[in-house]
Amino acid sequence: MFPNYRNNIYGSWDNGVEFVTRRAQRLLKMSSVTAPPFLPEHLAPFQGIKRIVKEDLGSLSGLLLPLRDGFEIRINAAHPPKRQSFSCAHEIAHTFFFEDEGRTLMVKMRGGNGKKTIKKWEEHLCDIAASELLMPSHIFSRYASRYQFGIHSLTPLSRTFNTSVTPTVLKLCDVNPKHCFVVRWVRDKSHELDGLEMRATWLTWSKKKILTKAGRFIFNPKLFGSFSSVSKAYRSDSPTYSYQWMGVGNFRGNCKIWSQGFGSGSFRFVISLIFPEYDN
Repeated sequence: MFPNYRNNIYGSWDNGVEFVTRRAQRLLKMSSVTAPPFLPEHLAPFQGIKRIVKEDLGSLSGLLLPLRDGFEIRINAAHPPKRQSFSCAHEIAHTFFFEDEGRTLMVKMRGGNGKKTIKKWEEHLCDIAASELLMPSHIFSRYASRYQFGIHSLTPLSRTFNTSVTPTVLKLCDVNPKHCFVVRWVRDKSHELDGLEMRATWLTWSKKKILTKAGRFIFNPKLFGSFSSVSKAYRSDSPTYSYQWMGVGNFRGNCKIWSQGFGSGSFRFVISLIFPEYDN
């Protein structure tokens, strides 16, 4: 019974990803917008959204409120503009689940899972849809190819598509022609007396299935190897490149590691794209 149950979970999740991706692409086609940036404010009216209100929502990023004749979106005005844009696209995606196909999908996904699990899955699916709305895969891939899908593409891609670094690198990971891992690093303050040490805060990889509470990310992953190139990236705004042995996930072997630092002060972090070399 367990293998069949697991297969049903994977099948339902794949159906969910296909659904929200297809609906996002249809909405983009309806909007007639063909080049970045893809602003959610231009997409919202096509989903019956009557108004978008920006106000302080505390710990919430956004809300979708059903109205008699459509919807209202509320966005946290205290967040940076690019985060507001993603939140707005995420809330637009929630409207997909008010449609017959979206409702049917949720019923199928429910199975033996509780309401909390299904709600988390819906949130993850809305993130996938928001990513597609702001960074349509076929268009994003074309722009990323101009930079050979490299780490140095993050800043110009983020600027072009009006998206924050994290959703940009996740999309870059998914459209990359080579399988890769993405790691976010911060300075490990517990080693301040020993010099600059870096700590991985999360790990993910190309098109990772989201079937756990952690969602797309593996938090505080254990990585094996020496990461001096990551420390170097932390100290500079220029990308760093290294080739070395490391352990990441279930992989042990040589990898290409491309890293770049972002932010400043206590908000400084490093993003790495890691390309494992698998034996043929």
